[in-house]
Amino acid sequence: MTIGAVSSPILSADKFYTQMSDRLGGGSDAQFDVKLLVRGEIGSDESIFYAMRRGRIQIAGVGGQSISTAVPELAVLNAPYLFDSWAEIDFIYDTVVTPFINTLLEEHGIVGLRLYGAAWHGIYAKTPIYKPSDTIDMRFRALIDPASQLFVQALGADTFQIASNEVVTGLQTGLIEAGETSTLVYNISGTSYEAPYLTRTRHTLSLIALVANKRWYETLTTEQQDMVMQSHPPTKYSGDALRADEESILAAAEHVTVIELTPQQLAVWKKVGRSTHGALIKEAGGQAQELYDLVLKAKANFAVRNARAD
Repeated sequence: MTIGAVSSPILSADKFYTQMSDRLGGGSDAQFDVKLLVRGEIGSDESIFYAMRRGRIQIAGVGGQSISTAVPELAVLNAPYLFDSWAEIDFIYDTVVTPFINTLLEEHGIVGLRLYGAAWHGIYAKTPIYKPSDTIDMRFRALIDPASQLFVQALGADTFQIASNEVVTGLQTGLIEAGETSTLVYNISGTSYEAPYLTRTRHTLSLIALVANKRWYETLTTEQQDMVMQSHPPTKYSGDALRADEESILAAAEHVTVIELTPQQLAVWKKVGRSTHGALIKEAGGQAQELYDLVLKAKANFAVRNARAD
């Protein structure tokens, strides 16, 4: 078994992969010979996902953008301001999102092992950004994800789409002046040194998926399949650990100026972000509307449950 990912020793995810290796391949009675390629040895996130689908590796830890190439409906989960809190996200993922997405993944030869939100997205820039109008005509890097592109367009920025390994040089040369990404990527990629202002819009969550090649998975015994499923920490524990990483890494970045938005400022960002939902659902196609409606229903259920708890 080969596990591929792009991680870093400073992240909890890196420890999780090591634990998986120990649980599956450790001891005299180990049933797997585990090889870890979790420091980007295979290449980009997309390359790792492609290698898993082709059977060159058996398990991949990748972001939501990569698995959206197989399941376009997943882009709906990146709709700006669809979610309001980590507690809400954990509830919705456990009750509706994970079963729904795993069913779609299986149709494409992929077995879902874990699916969780790891960090919030924010906006990085060379100059401070407080409101959407601050980004008008700014040279702004959007992600390949349609949710990101629609959001940047709605802001009125001049949209640029460049590879992740070109962001730092793009900021240095002036090709781009700002962009949006997860707080973890912002800090560990070196972007923070070239764009030292981070506006914590928290508009989209960073989705992490641990997936396996279905053809390989089905060659395992029931006992071995259970071992694989149980080898990674539970979804909420995994998410909580990475969210703690997000806060501690950002707090230690003394060169970064963090901009926390007031409720009034955030309301303006939410209005812009939520205006893109209809176009995103249409672009994602397939069962995107069904997934979106399930999320909205689960949000209502979560609100009722919290109200009763209070």
